Amino acid sequence: MKISTMIRAFVCVLAAGFPLVALAGPAPDADNDTVPDVLDSCMTIPSAGVLSCDTDIDGYGNPCDGDFDQSNTVNATDFSGFLLPDFSAGTDSGVGSDMDCSGGVNATDFSGYFLPQFTGGVPGPSGLPCAGVAGCK
Repeated sequence: MKISTMIRAFVCVLAAGFPLVALAGPAPDADNDTVPDVLDSCMTIPSAGVLSCDTDIDGYGNPCDGDFDQSNTVNATDFSGFLLPDFSAGTDSGVGSDMDCSGGVNATDFSGYFLPQFTGGVPGPSGLPCAGVAGCK
């Protein structure tokens, strides 16, 4: 097959695929932060997927991850054993207690991020299929 024929065939296949892509529409984005849900480590907080850190690398961005002891629940142990000491020190001990990724642990981390997670009892949601597993990126 000549190269020009191969190029023509490739262009035809490519052109035939464009209408299908156009009809598919935009990928779902529950929090409207322009990060598709399947790539968003924190699907309920706008901009968290773009701006959030994931200190413990478990697939839940810090704003959606009050589970500091990796037990898959957000409970009193996370508060008293991790958030409270880090809040007192003003710094994250490496567990992700700086939930707003500002560089310090303060009242915003507690009231704006941890408290809703504590009330819900679980971290997330994250759109990453590996969320909840160490090393998830």
